[in-house]
Parts: sequence; structure tokens; C-alpha cells
Amino acid sequence: MTLRPQMAGYRKVGGLLMFDIGTGYRFVMIEGTSEGWGELSFTEKVIDIDGPLLKLETGRIINSHSSLFVGATPVTMLASVSAIPEPATHVVA
Repeated sequence: MTLRPQMAGYRKVGGLLMFDIGTGYRFVMIEGTSEGWGELSFTEKVIDIDGPLLKLETGRIINSHSSLFVGATPVTMLASVSAIPEPATHVVA
């Protein structure tokens, strides 16, 4: 039996993995190639959920219950300084 590592980043509720629509995740999957097995990691936003199936922003659909699914970690989006509104500097009398 091979144990696969579990990554934090998704919630487990009643034994189910819970993802949030609109959240970006760094996904890690097992990938088989002609050279053997390896890890494939990519970052995408979840736009729809149907049971264990996750539809991603690029149209890719992955099965979070697949034996090839290693895990997912939410990606923290940092706001740029230009996205923060400046305080009002004028006074209206």
C-alpha cells in the first residue's frame, strides 16, 4: 500500500472535501508519463462544484476523489497598493 501525502487547504466536513467557489487553489495531482510517475502542480480558480467534480476557470474538470488527486491549498491573493482607495484629503465646509 502506498500512502500519499495530504495537503491542507480544503475543509473536510462529514468526510467530504469542501472547496469554495471563486477561490484560487494550488492543486497537486499525480501524473503518469512515459518517463514514470511524477507530480503535476498548477494554480487555478474553482468556478463550479458538482459533488467531487471541480470545474476550474480554464474549463478543466478534476475529480477531487480521484486516486491521482494529492491535494489543494488555497492561494492567498495580495492586494496591490493601487487597489486600496486613498482617504479623502479635502474638507467640505
